[in-house]
Amino acid sequence: MKAAEAIVKILEMEGIDAVYGIPGAGINGVYKYLGQSAVLRHFCHRHEEACVHAAGGHFRASGKMAVAMCTSGPGATNFVTGIYTCNIDSIPVVAVTGQAVVSQLGKDAFQCVDIAKICAPVAKKTYCVTDPKRVPEVFAEAFRIAREGKPGPVLVDLPLDVQNADIDFDPAKYAPLSFENPAPKAEDIVKAIDMVNKAKNPLLLMGGGVLLAGAEKECVALAETLNLPVITTYMAKGAIPVEHPLNAGHCGIQVGQPIGNKVFLDSDLVLGIGCRFTDRHTGAIDVYRGARKFIHINVEASEIGKIFPADLGIVADAKKAVDALLAEAKKNGKKSAHVDVADLPRLRKELARKVDYDVKPIHPHRVFAELNKFFDSETLFTTGCGITQIWSGQLQDIDKPRRYLPSGGAGCLGYDIPAAFGATVATGKRSVAVMGDFGFTFHVQELAVCAANKIPVVVVVVNNAYLGLIRQNQKYAYQYECDVAMPENQGMMDYVKVAEGFACYGERVFDPAQIPAALDRAVKSGKPAVIDIVCDPNSDCSMGAALDNVKEF
Repeated sequence: MKAAEAIVKILEMEGIDAVYGIPGAGINGVYKYLGQSAVLRHFCHRHEEACVHAAGGHFRASGKMAVAMCTSGPGATNFVTGIYTCNIDSIPVVAVTGQAVVSQLGKDAFQCVDIAKICAPVAKKTYCVTDPKRVPEVFAEAFRIAREGKPGPVLVDLPLDVQNADIDFDPAKYAPLSFENPAPKAEDIVKAIDMVNKAKNPLLLMGGGVLLAGAEKECVALAETLNLPVITTYMAKGAIPVEHPLNAGHCGIQVGQPIGNKVFLDSDLVLGIGCRFTDRHTGAIDVYRGARKFIHINVEASEIGKIFPADLGIVADAKKAVDALLAEAKKNGKKSAHVDVADLPRLRKELARKVDYDVKPIHPHRVFAELNKFFDSETLFTTGCGITQIWSGQLQDIDKPRRYLPSGGAGCLGYDIPAAFGATVATGKRSVAVMGDFGFTFHVQELAVCAANKIPVVVVVVNNAYLGLIRQNQKYAYQYECDVAMPENQGMMDYVKVAEGFACYGERVFDPAQIPAALDRAVKSGKPAVIDIVCDPNSDCSMGAALDNVKEF
């Protein structure tokens, strides 16, 4: 059997049903058999980076892995940003790249680049397979590594002669490799519950790792059992229903919310599960740490103590840890008397940022108020970077896990549309890409992919005619403005025509009262759609350097 045929059969047996890619001469050995598969659906993109974002969106929405595939040289190097985006957000994807024949490696042959070495710093693992006999072993290992522990992307680079070589492979003897994520030590679980019980104002910090482990329901049950406020990190948005009595929102210096920051600053102990304590969450570390104690649970040992030492660090799978904590909490039978718990429903309303602006030009907050009202709780949302992403994180109401799918750690412009495409392919649910006018021009060509495949992604452009986040940084941190104004985006640039040129529905909105009707027309069009909402160019976004000095606008 050709190695290329074996690869396609392995993808099928690993449970893959979607490949997002672009064929090319360097990978055509595999595409021959990919096209013959009755299991694998292939979606041809218009840029290689978008293939990885789509495969990542597929997993973020469904929890099922997908594959990204492209040819050698510039095709492969275009994968780098997508791989980095998946890696920093712990998203498992297997990325397959074509390569020149083995004899040409390192000799500057046409479209020959050491993509395995290039991607090594931003991937969980990379391979360049030069021995055809190792193909089944490498792919089995690649899928195991992508899924095991802290998930992440794995790149497999395949020279063309390796793809086309004959190997001894029996599909009947192939099985995906099993793995076991670590369980917590019993004594650590007892100690953790004891620390929570002794604290005056403990809280539960739920990170994205809880969603990756499928433990969000158990985590909420743990909070209920212990009577703890729940703060979610940005990557865990939607893991607890908006109106749950223990929901204390987000904490952070950018996508944080006033309620989350208040409850956090009131706390004396943080039970952090599946989180990383990254900079946009913590802000100034001295303020974040204060005098409070931290219990940090993460499946990856290197995450514990990476930012600051934990008072108790537990290396464990989030699901196993939460189950053990829940069992111990029920046995112990004690509940927290946290000062804020009874007040959380009132605080959510009292501290909520204003969104009901009725002004022209449209205040950006109003856009998110309308999104919250128009779309149901099953809708999937993607967002990439900039001031629009921050407004989205602060203001969007998400009631269920795996419905809010941001580019978190990378903050990647151009992520939004292809990730929304992959999310809908994986789930059949409607996806809405929320982005700024500048970000819209990154990978806008992927609207063609949505249209060709009849995937009705709705793109909502919060058009403030600025590089808004950079303008705000220049203004408040440096007291100047340089090359961030883009008034043409509200004038000579016609995003409606762009949409129509890609066989999509398009509409521009100037009046806040017309936003719901425009969204309704977009959905009823049955096509991918672009709603360009012209907003106030001068609106700022609430943020700061530390949790105790976030400036509200």
